[in-house]
Amino acid sequence: MAYLSEIEAALFLGLKVETVQYLSKTCPKKGDDRTLKSVKLDGGKAYDEAELEAYRTYLNEPWPLPKPGVRPTIPKAIGGDVKEESHHGCAICGHMDNGEIAHIEAVAKTLNNAPGNLIYLCPNHHTKYDLGYKVKSNVTADEIKAAKLLKQNARRRVMKYEAFATKSLTSLIQFVRNLEKSIASAATDNLKGMHLAELTNLLAAVPELTEAAEAEAKADKLTTKPEKAFVKIAPKLAAISAEVPAKYNEKAVRDKAKKLVAEVERVLVDIDEVDCPHCGGRGLTGLAGDFCRYCKGSCFVSSAKAKAYDPGEIDEVECPRCHGRGTTGLVSDLCAYCRGSCVITHAKAEGYEPDDIDEVECPHCDGKGTTGLVNDLCAYCHGSCVVSQARHDAYDREEIDEVDCPHCKGKGMTGLVSDLCAYCHGSCVVSQARHDAYDPEEIDEVECPRCRGKGTTGFAGDTCKLCHGSCVVKKAKADAYRRKHE
Repeated sequence: MAYLSEIEAALFLGLKVETVQYLSKTCPKKGDDRTLKSVKLDGGKAYDEAELEAYRTYLNEPWPLPKPGVRPTIPKAIGGDVKEESHHGCAICGHMDNGEIAHIEAVAKTLNNAPGNLIYLCPNHHTKYDLGYKVKSNVTADEIKAAKLLKQNARRRVMKYEAFATKSLTSLIQFVRNLEKSIASAATDNLKGMHLAELTNLLAAVPELTEAAEAEAKADKLTTKPEKAFVKIAPKLAAISAEVPAKYNEKAVRDKAKKLVAEVERVLVDIDEVDCPHCGGRGLTGLAGDFCRYCKGSCFVSSAKAKAYDPGEIDEVECPRCHGRGTTGLVSDLCAYCRGSCVITHAKAEGYEPDDIDEVECPHCDGKGTTGLVNDLCAYCHGSCVVSQARHDAYDREEIDEVDCPHCKGKGMTGLVSDLCAYCHGSCVVSQARHDAYDPEEIDEVECPRCRGKGTTGFAGDTCKLCHGSCVVKKAKADAYRRKHE
């Protein structure tokens, strides 16, 4: 059983220490009483790693509704944590006015107010991101997830050495170097903007850390030669970070970052850090952003640890339910077993019982997730392909606002050549309101005047050369034909 200190628990969950303390005392889900359990050891309060894993899963499970139709409230402590993670600025552009807490996965669908599903955005980028998954303009789900990951990684890099300012400063400068390079290689303007905003925030943190590092040196807390060499240039680093450029723009920020990194590399020729081989330097794994089990979220490991890496020694196997994808269904619902982690422990894999999961095939679409000829998302499961047993048992076809299309009689197509129905466009069904409002005269279709609606001509049944087997043509085409043959 692995026990982690309070700061290590915060790193594990990607939260600040105060939020971990809040979760230890208060259940964030109204009506529930589940708190984060800790134990008292000689070194102080400690947390079992398995408990942290279980609690993160609990946070990501649907939150109870205060009452029907009302979304679960985001606790102030969690909202504040998300704002601080983003330095109180938009995670995409860094703008600091009128920011809003946004959901990465739509709350209407997941009821998930876990910190890992929340991100701080300005009103502009919140609007451009359609509550988590559907893109309204130019902010994609991948960009939002990349922004969240960037914020989590930046926080973890500094938090890892919170009690050691010199190590925090070293780690921060290393991250600054990576961010500056990421701006140059960013694939989209949004990715470039989020890296630039984070780089600006980290540069602003340098002076405070240099002061703390110098205080450590005076208190004789530095033990290694690199630390002692590093603290000697702390005043120079503070001066560089405090420089005010003639014009604030991307070039000015990147130039400042390069100058800081160059100064560090002048005294520290080789910082023994390489990308973690297990997470590829992300610090997180899976769709849900789980804490990497090898680098513990720090993104980097020593050369020796990288060389000793053996994936077979890590207690992780592909989730047997989603086969490592982290999602199920047509609309990529988070897997009900691994909750988006993609992997689970060996013990959990051995204990997997499909029948234990409250999921059965949707009775409306028979588990396909779509209906009609054009594969509309199912009106009952909305593309998930499965529903809970309770929803399955409560299914009533009459309660779904769908009736056979009155134009094609529910076939989804018309004519001899199976044209998509001009009213339901292949859906086969329409709402009751559309059914009642149906007026065939409003559809630009009339019987083909050449074949009189048969779709064929002659004794041999040749396809009509005017409607090409559709049986109907547009009114203008019919009128033109008649004028020509009058």
